[in-house]
Amino acid sequence: MKRSFLAVLIIVIFTLTGFSQSLNFITFGDWGREGMHGQKETADAMGTYAAVHNTKFILLLGDNFYPTGVKSADDNHWKVSFEDVYTAPSLQVPWHVAIGNHDYGGNVQAQIDYSSISSRWKLPARYYSFTQKIDENTEAIFVIIDSNPFIKSYLAMDKENGELDSNSVLELRKQNADAQLKWLDSVLSSSNAKWKIVAGHHPVYSGGEHGNTQELIDLVNPILINNKVNLYLAGHDHDMQHLKTGDSQVNYFVSGAGSKLRKTGKTEFTQFSASENGFLNISLSIDNIKCDFIGVDGNVLYGYEVR
Repeated sequence: MKRSFLAVLIIVIFTLTGFSQSLNFITFGDWGREGMHGQKETADAMGTYAAVHNTKFILLLGDNFYPTGVKSADDNHWKVSFEDVYTAPSLQVPWHVAIGNHDYGGNVQAQIDYSSISSRWKLPARYYSFTQKIDENTEAIFVIIDSNPFIKSYLAMDKENGELDSNSVLELRKQNADAQLKWLDSVLSSSNAKWKIVAGHHPVYSGGEHGNTQELIDLVNPILINNKVNLYLAGHDHDMQHLKTGDSQVNYFVSGAGSKLRKTGKTEFTQFSASENGFLNISLSIDNIKCDFIGVDGNVLYGYEVR
């Protein structure tokens, strides 16, 4: 009897102190709009959800500030689109950041510099990696890429979409895409982590408005497949998607519903798609990954388990 009581007590203590054998984080992108276009409602839902599910960190998938990034580390966007929106106590955790194309419309270095101002904003470089322990013997590696330099149309001055001005194009031309690809392969191939997760702004595959990103299919996807990456996380399309091809273990998730939405669609690889505000919650354990799209009402819109 005493032994059973002790076992229950240990389980309760471990649960209350956060030592359960799972790692929960929230990931989303395409969000910074001064609280408008569904941003505030999504942020509030995220705060409520994170409080219940012991969220350890947030992973941002780019297009952090609309329409053209931030001008400096003192830009008012930091206050009205970030600090004054994600105010829930449960969201005062590390926010690991990827860079989107709209961020290149402003000062990318300012977003890096803000890491030394904010205790939760984590952007040490345009691309980087970090690890997280699930238990003493199990860890996950997170590799955050800057997908923008891979996009050929962004390097041309005569763009039709008007997303980037000439200064932004010149900034992108300075980035060494080949060096980043070698770095990506090296970091993944040298890791013994149980789970490998890569995140960037642009999706590899998508049924949304932007569709597939051919440059990532050609350049990045072979690295993901060869290194047995479990998840590739992206935004760019303002919706929720899960895609899976028949020839690899990689699960492709698009979580770009942090504010203003666009219509979504389906491809031959689509497992789920929805044009609703919300976010993707991911729970890593020693033997599986649970991926749940959560709507602004807190309900699960779609769930998938990776083993």
